Amino acid sequence: MIELNKRKRTRLLQGCLLFLLIAIHQLLFFGIATVQANPSEGRRIDLFTQKEPYSGRGINVSSDAFAPQEEVILYAYVTYGGDPVQNKPVDFNVFAPDPSLEGFPLYRVPLTNASGIASISFRIPHPTSEIPEEVIFGTWFATAAVDIAGERVVDTLTFRVGWIVEILSIETIDTNLKPKTHFAKGTCVGVKLHMRNIAMFSRIVNLVVTAYDNISVPFDSIIWNEFTVEPGETYIYAYCFLNISEQATIGDAKLIATAYNPQLEIPEAFTKFVITSRNIAVVNVTVSSIDVIAGQIVNVTVTVTNRGDETESFSVNAYYGTFLINQTFRVESLSPNQNRSFTFVWNTTYVPAGSYTIKAVADTLLGETETSDNTFVDGAVIVRAPRVLIFPRELSIIVLVVAAAISLFAIVLLLTRRKKKTPSSVTLSVDVLPD
Repeated sequence: MIELNKRKRTRLLQGCLLFLLIAIHQLLFFGIATVQANPSEGRRIDLFTQKEPYSGRGINVSSDAFAPQEEVILYAYVTYGGDPVQNKPVDFNVFAPDPSLEGFPLYRVPLTNASGIASISFRIPHPTSEIPEEVIFGTWFATAAVDIAGERVVDTLTFRVGWIVEILSIETIDTNLKPKTHFAKGTCVGVKLHMRNIAMFSRIVNLVVTAYDNISVPFDSIIWNEFTVEPGETYIYAYCFLNISEQATIGDAKLIATAYNPQLEIPEAFTKFVITSRNIAVVNVTVSSIDVIAGQIVNVTVTVTNRGDETESFSVNAYYGTFLINQTFRVESLSPNQNRSFTFVWNTTYVPAGSYTIKAVADTLLGETETSDNTFVDGAVIVRAPRVLIFPRELSIIVLVVAAAISLFAIVLLLTRRKKKTPSSVTLSVDVLPD
């Protein structure tokens, strides 16, 4: 933090020094009585560059931009009463944005030719590790001054230096054009490009964005042929042009944006993102009973998990044999490494007697490569035919209870009558034999 503050203070001091030098230059070389070129007074100097039609012709008009390593030619056209003035020394001064740039301020004094034009040339330095872009890029300031008929006239010129067309940034976005850095296999990667053209007219470029996986293998690209970059800032949004293939390696990935114009040097830009896996699984299925009479309810409990890297939403169905249990569960926002359980209610009323294998199946996600664990098969449930009764079961029970009561009453009645019966008399006859 201390080094950063020192650097900021140094930049501030350098900027102040630059403006101080410009002010001193104006006072020393032009004097208080310096007169800006005015055609009505007959004295005029016009400072401009070779950048036609935006060369800066006219008093205090800016020129078009220059790129690193590009040659800058400054022309000063001196006239008096509308006629060219020859063999006049012209003071040229060129100031870089940062006074620490070696060779600047630049001061030269050439003579005007027969056409009244004096000129100098120099080349914009190229950024290096020793001379960063911050020192070279920005607004440059130039002046040209001449003495005509006892008075000094001056013209000023500014021009920008930088990459004429530059990809300022590239970032990955989602379907809502919002920043996003993690994308699952089988999905699309959205792109947002921020470009800038510092020239005064549009430039044509061929623009390419290429996606690379974790082992630097390209898997898709977007191409804009003859794309027009207007002066100023340009934003490009593109979604569902870059598709993450099944073969792409999971892990850190990157996008590289390149713009090509044979007349321009345009540095590429890149950004990183992450390719993630999608994998959901059914990990358990249990039933409340394995042997039921048709008409009974069987509860089928299913447990699912998220083995991938993304929060997932999906549907799960349960089956008895090849038949679907008439219910679908929707799992919403299941986080990675999270489990969730729910219960299907299976009404066996109209299920034919037999043995049925129970299973649960989860949807296959887009880009999901491991799908074998989306299905879990449990054991079999035996469904038996219901008992055949003459009457409905409830009525049969009532009849049996009534019948039992009647039988019990009859037994009690018979026993009671048996006790009250009068015993019949017995007549005994005895024969006496004579002696």
